[in-house]
Amino acid sequence: MIKIFQYICSFFSVKKILYIFLLILIHLNSSYAHEINKNEIELIIKNFLSKNPEFIKSTLNDYKVKLEKEKKKNAINLLNEIKNPGIFRKNADITIFEFFDYNCGYCKSVTKMIMDLLSEDKRINFVFVEFPILSQQSYKAALAALASKNQGLYNNFHLSLMDTKGRIDEDKIFETAKNIGLNIDRLKNDMLDPSIQNILDKNREVAKRLGLNGTPAFIIGDIIYPGAIKKSGLEEIIYNYRKN
Repeated sequence: MIKIFQYICSFFSVKKILYIFLLILIHLNSSYAHEINKNEIELIIKNFLSKNPEFIKSTLNDYKVKLEKEKKKNAINLLNEIKNPGIFRKNADITIFEFFDYNCGYCKSVTKMIMDLLSEDKRINFVFVEFPILSQQSYKAALAALASKNQGLYNNFHLSLMDTKGRIDEDKIFETAKNIGLNIDRLKNDMLDPSIQNILDKNREVAKRLGLNGTPAFIIGDIIYPGAIKKSGLEEIIYNYRKN
């Protein structure tokens, strides 16, 4: 009976569960069904729940955990559908997503480590998830970076912005763009493209669903790793992922 009840809990609200529970009781005791009225059945359930409060609590907790897992799974599926830029390899067996902000000091501190790791391990896909949350200037930098993809210079622009000392503002954005050879007029025009803004909106939606409110944050498989990670730590995570 307990297993049946737990199974039902994964699909229905508590109110519906109790009604279904009534039907099950009647069905299992069909030979006595005509003798049992609604009040008697409700009393049976009430007595059962009062004597087993941990049962309903654990069942609802399991249901809550399942909902959270489904929510995370759907968010990661959406993340996979967004056309974020990255470094992609034909023989990759793992994908790492990084949520970052160009004005995040911790994001800048792990950039070299990430690039070193990618140069050493050719089986990693790495996706750059623009997540500007620190300022309006961060948002402009993210728009410019995504727009630079149209000129085939996203990776260069991304790394140059990450290598820029101090706060990233509009002057530094376009100065950096000019230094790497981007056509500034075209870049500014492309920054107005709704599809680019849509990518940032979707990235923010995924972050909201996953409960992310800081940078950097890494997603590998279905696990979130918030904060700056040391190279040894990231290598261990990758090793365990591949082992499983």
